[in-house]
Amino acid sequence: MGAGEIAEAHVAPHWKRTLILTAVSQVLSLVGFSFVTPFIPLFIQQLGIHGEANITLWAALLTGGSSVFMIVAAPIWGALADRHGRKVMVVRAALSAGVLVVLMGAVQNVWQLLFLRLLQGMFTGTVSASQALVASQSPSRRMGMALGIMQTSLFVGTSIGPLLGGVVADTFGYRLSFVAGGISLFISGLLVLFFVREHRAPGPAVQAPPFWHDLGSALRIPVIPAMIGTYFAIQFGATVVTPILPQFVQMLQGSHGHAATVTGVVLAGAGVASAVAAIIVGAVSDRIGYKTVLVTASVAAAAFSIPQYLVTSIWQLFALRVLIGLATGAIMPAAGALTAILVPASRRGTAYGLTGSANSLGFGVGPLTAALVVSLWGIRPVFLTAAVLMVGIAVWVAAMVHLPEEESEGSPSEGQDAEHQVPGRAAAR
Repeated sequence: MGAGEIAEAHVAPHWKRTLILTAVSQVLSLVGFSFVTPFIPLFIQQLGIHGEANITLWAALLTGGSSVFMIVAAPIWGALADRHGRKVMVVRAALSAGVLVVLMGAVQNVWQLLFLRLLQGMFTGTVSASQALVASQSPSRRMGMALGIMQTSLFVGTSIGPLLGGVVADTFGYRLSFVAGGISLFISGLLVLFFVREHRAPGPAVQAPPFWHDLGSALRIPVIPAMIGTYFAIQFGATVVTPILPQFVQMLQGSHGHAATVTGVVLAGAGVASAVAAIIVGAVSDRIGYKTVLVTASVAAAAFSIPQYLVTSIWQLFALRVLIGLATGAIMPAAGALTAILVPASRRGTAYGLTGSANSLGFGVGPLTAALVVSLWGIRPVFLTAAVLMVGIAVWVAAMVHLPEEESEGSPSEGQDAEHQVPGRAAAR
């Protein structure tokens, strides 16, 4: 049996069922998270925080604190997933998040809310866990399609969550909105617990070293540091623009118009475009190559970011944000599939944990950079910052991510076992 046949022999027999159920679970989990996130600045006013500066400070602490703890915790959960299974980590992340989000609805002061948000960053991480589960169960030749569907579910969940959360909050109040978000997370975890079956290839029974050894050995796989930098830049490029969009829309409209509504339409348009691109390009990338898609889409995102510096109307901004949404929707599944193809199956959980940390770091640093750029040069240069980051992704991936056919003939490179060289060779290029 050849290496490619061996790889496919270990694919879960019910991988399509696992993919669909995990995608639905991810939608529900992200709905639960995003149910309450947009209203945190309003909720903390009910907890006794007043004044624009204080509210902004606490909103940043509540958002950034969770990201900081996730940076530390995500690789640990990823390493444990490689040892004990990816399904249990998805269930653990969703159910613990459900408990914490429900408890947030009962807090009496902002310090209690901050404590629960920090715990959320430490114990959750459903996106990385779900991606690792799907990547471990899907055949290499369909990895782009599978992770494209997962990326689409991410965009769907984060798009409809705030809308549903707004209806619940306006109708029943902020505290019940937390309860509703927690229920969505509980359903997400129970769906995976009772209906998803994880297939794990048998291996020799050996005494495993401490899990932190797994982190060290994973970081020595050449592709993992390269992809960590890629994921950081992707998330940085996406979030550096988001904080300034409402103000920029207001600048384009002048004193008239509904800036919040228009901003929502712009974000929704980009989100829909990303969801469509993720599922379509994700499947196409299985044939034309993940690295090719990642580099090309990053260059396209940079090209569409530069003209935003010059726009003079809302429709121009909307059109460019939709085009960037299409490029972003292509970038994420290609990055996820490239990681899965080039990392040995026994290290995929750790790899996704490390890239999840990079995502969290980019999520925290992006808005801070936007604030710095605005204070020095104004709003429009932020778009150029995003363009530079996207070009950086293309150059970084082209230079640092080496595929099997790009290396010298002979034995596999460190971290790339025979199982993953043959099936991923065509798709990864």
